[in-house]
Amino acid sequence: MNPGKLSYYSRKIHRISLWFVTISGLIQMVTGLAQKFPAFLFTDIATIIKIHTLNSLPFVIALLVSMITGLIMYITPLIIKALYKQSRPTNLPN
Repeated sequence: MNPGKLSYYSRKIHRISLWFVTISGLIQMVTGLAQKFPAFLFTDIATIIKIHTLNSLPFVIALLVSMITGLIMYITPLIIKALYKQSRPTNLPN
């Protein structure tokens, strides 16, 4: 696959996954605070723990996707630089 296209698609996926990380992270933060301070929310602690547990897997998956696509976006310019550095002809005399 073309490294430019790979970077383009990973950037799109990265943006979407960051939205999921942000929303899931906020849910994790609120339910974690509610576990530490039970008077924070007006529901019982069992519901808070269940929400926190159910949200943890989508949060980790979105965070992992975000990390992988971020790493791809970080490495892609280095790959492009290395590919075009080798294939560029020179017009210098021998």
